[in-house]
Amino acid sequence: MGKQYYLSNNGTHIGPFNLETVLKKIESQENQWTDYIYDEALGEWLMLLEHPEFSAKLAQKPATRPSASPASLLSKLALKDKEWFILKEGNNYGPFCQLELIQMLQEKALYEYDYIWHSKLPSWKRVAEVEDFSAESIRVMKDSKEADVAEIFFRRRHVRASYGASLIVHNNKTVFRGQALEISAGGAGVLIDTPNLQPGQSLFLHFQPGDGVPPFNAVCQIVSKQYVKDSGTAVEPVKYGVKFTTLSQSARESIKNFTTKAA
Repeated sequence: MGKQYYLSNNGTHIGPFNLETVLKKIESQENQWTDYIYDEALGEWLMLLEHPEFSAKLAQKPATRPSASPASLLSKLALKDKEWFILKEGNNYGPFCQLELIQMLQEKALYEYDYIWHSKLPSWKRVAEVEDFSAESIRVMKDSKEADVAEIFFRRRHVRASYGASLIVHNNKTVFRGQALEISAGGAGVLIDTPNLQPGQSLFLHFQPGDGVPPFNAVCQIVSKQYVKDSGTAVEPVKYGVKFTTLSQSARESIKNFTTKAA
């Protein structure tokens, strides 16, 4: 008898199934790659696409092209290598070229916590985990002066500026301390003293007064996560990128005034 797995199903679990049966369920769309599976050997529930045995199967079988390409894609980039695949709501799409993915990131059609795959990757990875889409890699591309590349980039909708204010962070369970690093009217880069928050989660942030901006509250969604090496502190803080989902108009205006002056 081969290895057996349990699948999550509307808050309960079903099974056990062998690997081939689970793959058939995914192929028939009974289950999605974003569903959770329990592996007794590992002793924990994992998303199917994060499970080493299943992500290897997914990597062997790249996605097919969607029937209709998203309208935001640039046809003039067809000459670029189309080798990237995207996982969205359990369906995978592609292939796209790297610049198309960067444009999707800028247009918020793709987020840092979404999963992508390329033949050079061992398994599906979040955008934030892939070196090709790091801030440094994108900066190098932006500075390359190539016409095709230059057209992809446009001025950020929200001007960002360095911003040093203390934070109180709440995730409906626990209160954490934090520090703002940068801010815009659309979101912020913050250090929080816990590694356990995940992209996609909602947070309540209280920003204490800083750099001339009055104190304000914001409901945010985490869109990126980056570990800070050698911070020299007892608790290793983690840098999170958050977008504001609820923010008062007066706070937004204060931030706009501050970032405009800083720019």
